[in-house]
Amino acid sequence: MDKFNNQRPLYLQLKEIIEEAILVDVLKPDEVIPSIRSLAKDYKLNPITVSNAIDVLVETGILYKKIGIGMFVCQEAKYKICEQQTDSFMKKELRIAIEKAKMLGIAKSTVTEIITNIYGGKND
Repeated sequence: MDKFNNQRPLYLQLKEIIEEAILVDVLKPDEVIPSIRSLAKDYKLNPITVSNAIDVLVETGILYKKIGIGMFVCQEAKYKICEQQTDSFMKKELRIAIEKAKMLGIAKSTVTEIITNIYGGKND
């Protein structure tokens, strides 16, 4: 599928797809996720690759197994994903964007205005 690239391991990319589904509430707490076989078929991946992605999500407390029933989204999954990704986002992506704006000579007030517009003017 075109969702994947060759720059990073496929299992990590699938892990991120599942995490995004949790963040946008496509997958909700205590909801069963599709089986490894089903995910492998849907994403045209080797079941071992899918299993590796699932294993990482279980190890990090995003998913849990019910033997003989399936894999489920943990109650705190969304919180844990946000916690894991916030630090990386702040240190990498946001920093890169701000440094690029600075390099391009975009005024701090313009960047602040854009951020305010994106957030809808909320001060949280």
